[in-house]
Amino acid sequence: MKKRIGVIFSLVFLAFSLFAERGNVTILYTNDVHTYIANTVKDKSGNKVPGLRYGSIAAMRDELKAQGKEVAVVDAGDHVQGTAYGAMDNGASIIKIMNAVGYDVATLGNHEFDYGAARVFEVMKEAKFPYVACNFLKTKNNKPVTAAFKVIKYGKTKIAFVGIMTPETYTKSTPAYFMDEKQEKFIYKISAGEDGKELYEAVQKAINKASKKADYVVALGHLGIDPTSSPWTSKEVIANTYGLDAFIDGHSHNTVPQEIVKDAKGNNVVLTQTGSYLAAIGKMTLAGDKITSELVTSYDKSDAAVDAIVNEWAKSVDDKLNEEIAILDAPMYINDPANPKTRLIRKQETNLGDFVPDGAYYYFNEVEKLDCDMAIGNGGGIRVDVPAGSYTYNSAKKVQPFGNVMCLVQMTGKEVLDFLEFGARKVGVGENGGFIHVAGCKFTVDTSIPDSCKVSAEGLWTAGPASLDAYRVKDVQFYNRKDGTWEALDLNKKYSVAGVNYTLRLMGDGFAMLGNTVLLKDYCGEDYLVSAEYAKSFAKGADGKPHISSKNSPLASYKNYPIDYENPAGSGRITIK
Repeated sequence: MKKRIGVIFSLVFLAFSLFAERGNVTILYTNDVHTYIANTVKDKSGNKVPGLRYGSIAAMRDELKAQGKEVAVVDAGDHVQGTAYGAMDNGASIIKIMNAVGYDVATLGNHEFDYGAARVFEVMKEAKFPYVACNFLKTKNNKPVTAAFKVIKYGKTKIAFVGIMTPETYTKSTPAYFMDEKQEKFIYKISAGEDGKELYEAVQKAINKASKKADYVVALGHLGIDPTSSPWTSKEVIANTYGLDAFIDGHSHNTVPQEIVKDAKGNNVVLTQTGSYLAAIGKMTLAGDKITSELVTSYDKSDAAVDAIVNEWAKSVDDKLNEEIAILDAPMYINDPANPKTRLIRKQETNLGDFVPDGAYYYFNEVEKLDCDMAIGNGGGIRVDVPAGSYTYNSAKKVQPFGNVMCLVQMTGKEVLDFLEFGARKVGVGENGGFIHVAGCKFTVDTSIPDSCKVSAEGLWTAGPASLDAYRVKDVQFYNRKDGTWEALDLNKKYSVAGVNYTLRLMGDGFAMLGNTVLLKDYCGEDYLVSAEYAKSFAKGADGKPHISSKNSPLASYKNYPIDYENPAGSGRITIK
């Protein structure tokens, strides 16, 4: 009897000891920083002062450590791309900054691939921290490209960070980067599944292995909570797996201080996301079974060494890009001016959505003299509002930060219709980075007709609606520059279309219906430089500077061509019923 009591006491003591070691770790986390390394905010007097920066993270970590706390620093993806600060050296300086901060681990966002797959592997070598992704595999053998998770010990507590990539990486970066040189076969695979099961199984497998080696299992995912990403959202992954303690999320740019989501066994999982652009630093506290998270939106300390690296790089880029090239007479928008947190550019026309393709339309017709029938801009490639006032190369680069190269291709009328249909498939439902803005063209979207486009497991277009009546896109018309009239789309006619390689040649956003298009001209310069060239072509004002306005546009001489840059909703080229 005494022996049995002794065994029971030993087991209880062991359980208590294990519990006592589980916890007391703070995780500082970021997501979707998108190279916004030099943020400023307004103080109480209205003066611009430094906002949160990478130096803030390092200082916050050091302050917590000085208090005797164990601290982790992690990132949930999309950190090497977004502004000129990343594009100027393909993210090399961003990784240098993150190394200086002392990140412990990160996962891959879809925009880590914007400089090409080869660059991703270079970035992972340059980083002094590991990248994790449980669902990023080599197609030929299903072996992982990176480790599925990383176990890191903080004091006596072990945390396993499980990385999860969004399957939307195929289309929200560039599908061709995941394929062989002939663009015939995928050489890399991202576990997904049309119903999400393949993704859930990959995550569960990683959790099962990680839980045997750690006290906590924390997902470091780049999935988001936008319904249009279903069935691959973070909430759906949590609901279809078990064993996670918390989920640090990214991708959808939502601000989620803390939300409790039930897993497949009914257990609570803390879900959080900081928003984007380093507007907040996430702070998660692990203390036994109690897990909480909060978002820190201001912090008055910063690490001098990290700041020095940031400031030196920012200055070198700013010196190159801050040359004023025009004056913008009225602000241009991607967001709703009445509600700046509502992003419109991915679901309807805006004035900036008109300006960008107008730049390409002007460039190919008036500079290259290549007879361009239509120019396009994908909503996901137009990134920020532009305030009235000084317009610089940097302004253009912030709007189009990806460094995509312009091209001109030849498409049939049927391909044009399928292209516009695929871009409009989510209108009335939610956002779509592939929503198409146009120049030299206008069309209507009938939202009473359900989307019937077919897509592959990777999110690539495979077939359009079964009949013309089933198309949501109606009344497509092209502008005739010779006489200023509008002509109905001819399905059998061939049209020359300008845009970026990402969309027109590399299947970006899933536009895979263009495999048979004829390339008329490639590598015509980066997209933002084309927009800058357009801005410089506007008529000059009394101050001798080009003024960007509807009446000053070189396209204003085109009879019956719709331009209304002063209207946030655009020029009426896209009608949504």
